[in-house]
Amino acid sequence: MALATRWRASRCPAIPRASSTPSPSPSSRSEFDGSVIPPFLNSTPYPRHVRQHFYADVRHATLKALEDGARRAVVRSEFPELNTETDVYRVGTLLEMARDLTTALAQDGKRVKLCVQQSLGKGVFQGLPLSLSGVRRIMEKMEWDEGLVEDGFVRFGSIGVDQVETDDDVFVILCPQNLQGAAVLPLLQQMEEKAGDRPIVLINPELTDIPSSGNVMQVRGRQERMDFVANFKDIYHFRLLYKKPYLYPIYGALRMSYGEPWTVYKRVQKSRKEEDYFPVGSFEKEPSTSDITSCILGR
Repeated sequence: MALATRWRASRCPAIPRASSTPSPSPSSRSEFDGSVIPPFLNSTPYPRHVRQHFYADVRHATLKALEDGARRAVVRSEFPELNTETDVYRVGTLLEMARDLTTALAQDGKRVKLCVQQSLGKGVFQGLPLSLSGVRRIMEKMEWDEGLVEDGFVRFGSIGVDQVETDDDVFVILCPQNLQGAAVLPLLQQMEEKAGDRPIVLINPELTDIPSSGNVMQVRGRQERMDFVANFKDIYHFRLLYKKPYLYPIYGALRMSYGEPWTVYKRVQKSRKEEDYFPVGSFEKEPSTSDITSCILGR
């Protein structure tokens, strides 16, 4: 009761009162729905059902958003195995999530182009982000449901105007990002223009400018680039909350799924073998760092 009182007295907006039905203990959960955050996310590698929880969370949000007419969408899922800032980043998890989402779209009758950024730059300055190295080759060699690739419901590509075909229905682009000395935005802009009103979904993009020599991503044209990126709206967001620059301990999580508010969760460790996440604040748009801190600390 004291904790609830602190929430109401803080800057953090109140959230709806939870059901009185006790939830199962984390140790007994084998599956999770979209409203529950799996415990012990600092213990990697994850068991399969934990990964499947996040895949399903992304899939449900994306399908709902596209059904409602979303055309330029951003999915940001940064639990530790998908966070490139951690040393437990796992490219297999990224590809499994992409396969899960792409398969669901294809089974809905859509022809999906799954795109991975190609090498950018020129000469000795040509390169590819380390997190995307080899991803295209692995993706093409993965096992896919029978008929999806053979019948053209799932096709693979890179980023650019030449990747857009007339019978493509949806474009899913994995982790597009600018590099030192090379920008992916011009290719993405050309691709977006040719795609017209067909949906484009960006998964974990990093499209902020990296000012470089040769007038690359400098002040000129920055507002136009920012406006273009702003056209892509968040339809799913999940990340854990830490006290930067450290990635431990986990203080909580921030989650938003299409059609739902941005919700701050506080991690509470009940014992060495039991922990849970409790919602402590709800926002209509992404909360600021100070708002999140107020919710977690109960100010």
